[in-house]
Amino acid sequence: MQLWQFLLSLLEEPELHLSSIAWEGAFGEFRMVNPDEVARKWGEKKKKVNMTYDKLSRALRYYYDKMILTKIHGKRYTYKFHFKRIVQQMKRAGSAVKRDPTYIPQDILPYI
Repeated sequence: MQLWQFLLSLLEEPELHLSSIAWEGAFGEFRMVNPDEVARKWGEKKKKVNMTYDKLSRALRYYYDKMILTKIHGKRYTYKFHFKRIVQQMKRAGSAVKRDPTYIPQDILPYI
């Protein structure tokens, strides 16, 4: 599981994670209400007990160049998914999307 998929999975269950991450503002925009808690959960998922928000945010920057995710300037801990770009990236990566150009991954289907 990639970090962007993990964040999306947290956002899909607001009743469980509202105190750590939540949708906000424009379409695809979300804010880490408690970034340290999000980092802890990511570290737990990846079995990296020393995960911090600083390390997690460094990993998020990797997605900026790919335009999968961008930082919302002027809003602390706020980011935006670019769902159409995610689908394009998956097509290039050789996933099921590449075999069937009409395929949309289930985890992002509700957001397109």
